Amino acid sequence: MEESPADAAARASGRPRVDLEAQKAEIIGLFENKMSSADICKHLKAQHDIQISSRTMTKRLQRWGVKEKKENNTSNQVLHARIKHLFFEVGLSDQEIITVLHDEGYEVSQRTLRRLRHQLGIRLRLDSPAQQQAQVQEILDALTEELDKGTIEGYGKELLHNHFRSKGYVFARDRLYNVYRMLRPDNVERRTSDFQRRPPPPKILAGPNLTWHVNGYTKLANFGFRIHAEIDSFSRFVLWINVGVDAHTATGVLKHHLESVTAKARQPRTLRSDLESEVPLLADAHFTLRRATEPNVQRDQCCAPGRANDTHRIESWWAQLAKSVVTLYHVRPECICIPKLGPTNTQTQNYFRQLHSEGLFSSTVVPEQVALFAIYMPILRSHIQSYVQTWNMHNIRKQANHPERAPGKPFMNFHHPPKGVENFGLPVDTPTVQAMQQTHTAYDTDEYLPPDTMRWCEAQLQDLGFDPLAPPARLPGDLQPFRSVYLALRERAWRHDRLGAEPKLALCMPGQSLHGYMPQSR
Repeated sequence: MEESPADAAARASGRPRVDLEAQKAEIIGLFENKMSSADICKHLKAQHDIQISSRTMTKRLQRWGVKEKKENNTSNQVLHARIKHLFFEVGLSDQEIITVLHDEGYEVSQRTLRRLRHQLGIRLRLDSPAQQQAQVQEILDALTEELDKGTIEGYGKELLHNHFRSKGYVFARDRLYNVYRMLRPDNVERRTSDFQRRPPPPKILAGPNLTWHVNGYTKLANFGFRIHAEIDSFSRFVLWINVGVDAHTATGVLKHHLESVTAKARQPRTLRSDLESEVPLLADAHFTLRRATEPNVQRDQCCAPGRANDTHRIESWWAQLAKSVVTLYHVRPECICIPKLGPTNTQTQNYFRQLHSEGLFSSTVVPEQVALFAIYMPILRSHIQSYVQTWNMHNIRKQANHPERAPGKPFMNFHHPPKGVENFGLPVDTPTVQAMQQTHTAYDTDEYLPPDTMRWCEAQLQDLGFDPLAPPARLPGDLQPFRSVYLALRERAWRHDRLGAEPKLALCMPGQSLHGYMPQSR
């Protein structure tokens, strides 16, 4: 048999030639499964005690006629679906999409991404005047529909743009906002005349997962609605938000926190919250999770009380939420600053408080609280969840006076922080998390009315022709949405309660307490 060039070179150098014929099929299979030559060499060393360099491996593959198959991006449906998700659902720019794709193993250049976007029908610029005019009409129709739902009442330019992108629209940001300003100048004026807030402390926050803030929005608490959220301090990414009732507050906060930790397989170094009142179980759980991987960690190293100065991140976000979503239901008197006139108190509309002042609602009257929950809980949850999704994908501008605030999109700063920014997330002990979650598997924290009461309300609302999960469009300027439906359901609930009919209308009662998370030694 004629000697191959590789055999001749090995003989001339005095080094024995490595025989890989027995492992040929295995090597080719590994290469076709996207394993690099260097990794194949490590595999051969570990499994067969064969020492070979990656350069020699590359030459051997070439000799066998094995060539790397370049993936065709044009026909890669998985890549196309991922691009559409990152563009519409997450609201990323081209450069941000490329960063995420590279982290996920896709080799896509900016030019290729632009070509794929056009292939998918996603065009950012419209050069034709006719196309621009057609988009104005499309914006007008879409805005009218969303304004009727009441979802975007207080959105600013960035939130508005990202909200419609999440709905599948590709609108020019300024064109969209100009039409919105023409339709609702009152909303724009309300945002620009915001009340003054105390400036935050100049504290530099190092990176994601260093501190998670958990806190509650109390302005609707007098009406039975408990709103809690958890935010990463560096990125201002909202990890979760829950709109519930008093009976499920402590358990609901804990359950959502554990779900976030499980999904991300990471936990923050520090948890900051009002731990002694509304979320008493959360501090114990976080301390236990830290102790599971760091037995010597002290409680004050991982749990901190939520003082006003330290919780500015989440307090600022609550102000944004109130201004954008819940102002219709509860807005306190504002102090706005008018040029040449100075600070001026302005009383704004407060629908829920007006119901109370008219004697049409009291949180201590079960039929009235049941009616309010049945109508407005699904609506508030839908609007707030939509806002959170939009918030996480909107762009936060750089502020020269606040260097502690990281610019950019919360999603990118949390999941793909800039170069040089450390991710402080810590590993999680899976058995410990699973044991905690198992404690309340059957506990439904999304429940806001007992099952019997909920079925009765659904039947009554169906008879009234009202679906809170898909409410009808509101009339322009309607500051008391679905008041007639509330009054009708309230009257039926009162009559049902006075007659002593079944089922007996009731509110949710606290479930079993969750204890036993704290280690014996502190």
